Amino acid sequence: MKWDDAYRPDRGKVLGKAEVLELKKFYRFLDLDDDGIPYRTLPGVHPKAAYFTRGSGHTQYGAYTEDSAEYQVVLDRLLRKWATAKRLVPRAVIDATAGAATGIVSVGSCDGAIREAIDVLKRRGIGVDYMRVRSFPFSEDVERFLAAHERLFVVEQNRDAQLRSLLSLETAVEKSKLRSLLHYSGLPISSSFIVEGVLAELEPRQLATAQGAKGGRSG
Repeated sequence: MKWDDAYRPDRGKVLGKAEVLELKKFYRFLDLDDDGIPYRTLPGVHPKAAYFTRGSGHTQYGAYTEDSAEYQVVLDRLLRKWATAKRLVPRAVIDATAGAATGIVSVGSCDGAIREAIDVLKRRGIGVDYMRVRSFPFSEDVERFLAAHERLFVVEQNRDAQLRSLLSLETAVEKSKLRSLLHYSGLPISSSFIVEGVLAELEPRQLATAQGAKGGRSG
């Protein structure tokens, strides 16, 4: 890793002192750009940049409210923020070079084992595409990968299949496509675990297809 002294992180929509002074009044929750993401300020920038955050319902101007219409405006803004986030989050890393009907979906902690498993499956004549999800909410590339495959193995080190649950709830994927491969023994996931899980599903299918073809020829 090479350190870059010139690097400055992108903190998003943050107003500095000069920008705050140009405003008649700063409203922390007001959506000026219609993207669901209001501007924010950093503590100590200027007294005019201070704002009050309350745990109860508030309007888009930060004032306390029990008015249903004003409260709904804030919640609708959060929905726009969600849609904007889908366009801004890091895209999934996709390897679809196999052009296969079968895909593996996972996250970074399983990446090494999955890539090794894909190599093992390839040597056995089984092509598998792979998508590593890097963010949530899911972007459009996740939707396209899910739609393009007949069956999808969701590999995760989570007892409750959290990733599969999110895919089921937050995408249009046909739920019957998703097969969970769950590893939660406390030890690192291995490529053999993934290979065995994939083969347990695919080999009976391949056998049934071969038998069907054989029966068709004999008829």
